[in-house]
Parts: sequence; structure tokens; C-alpha cells
Amino acid sequence: MKPIYIILFICTVTVGFSACNNQSSKHSRPSIVIGSNEKKSPGKIEFTKEMHNFGTLKAGETVSYSFQFRNSGGSTFHLTKVEPTCGCLSVRYNKDSIESQSVSAIEVIFQSAGEWGNQIKTVNIETSGGEFKTLTIGAYVENEIFNNDINNLK
Repeated sequence: MKPIYIILFICTVTVGFSACNNQSSKHSRPSIVIGSNEKKSPGKIEFTKEMHNFGTLKAGETVSYSFQFRNSGGSTFHLTKVEPTCGCLSVRYNKDSIESQSVSAIEVIFQSAGEWGNQIKTVNIETSGGEFKTLTIGAYVENEIFNNDINNLK
């Protein structure tokens, strides 16, 4: 009878140790982190110039200016809003993500037909990182129709 008790005791101890070993290995293994723990700075839009003056234009001229910018942050972003505040403006820009340290541009096209005198127009910009910028263009538009109407009032 003794040998059966010994075999039973050895089996019980073996099962107990293997159960403890499996259970403790689940909790005591260090987790392996692949990649860097460094936090990247958010994307940041920086324009070289946020205003442009076209000078004097004749009514009906169409002119454009490309506002250059750089993503000076550590993460990518994209332009979520590029909104002209006037129907006389249109814009062209890259709709893809702008990588960190990449350079891109927003082209602003001004159509002066129907305009006269000093004109100041804006384009509102928003990035996926929550930044807001305003680009401004200006011009003095000479309009013969407007000038003739004023001269007839004299």
C-alpha cells in the first residue's frame, strides 16, 4: 500500500507544481514592447508668408499666389478645411497627409471681375491637428465701369 501512496503523493505534487508554474508564468513574464516609447510632437503648419498684396489690377484679371508652408511638427496632418470667404476666390491644395518636415502649398486664385477699389479677401485654414490659420490677399482693382459711373455723378 505504501507504494500507491507514494505514487499518488508524487502525482499530486507534480500536478500542483505544474499548475503553480503555469499560473505564475502568466503574471510574471515581462511584456515586450516593440517600437519607441517617445511621444512624437503633433504636426504644426508654418507658413513662410500669410499675406500677399497683388498691387493694382484691372477688373477682370485673374491672378494667383501660392502660400508655401512646412509641417514643422513630428507627426503628419492633413488640411481639413481650406475655405475662401468670397466667391471671387478659389483654392488648390494637396488633400493628402502632409508628413513631418514636408513642404507643400495652398494656391489662392483671385478673379477680379466685378470688383473695384481696395479688396481684402481671406481663406480660413484648419488642420487635422486642430490648428487654425487665415491667409489674406489684397489688391486695388481699377474698374472702368465703376469709374465712369462715379464721373457721371460729378
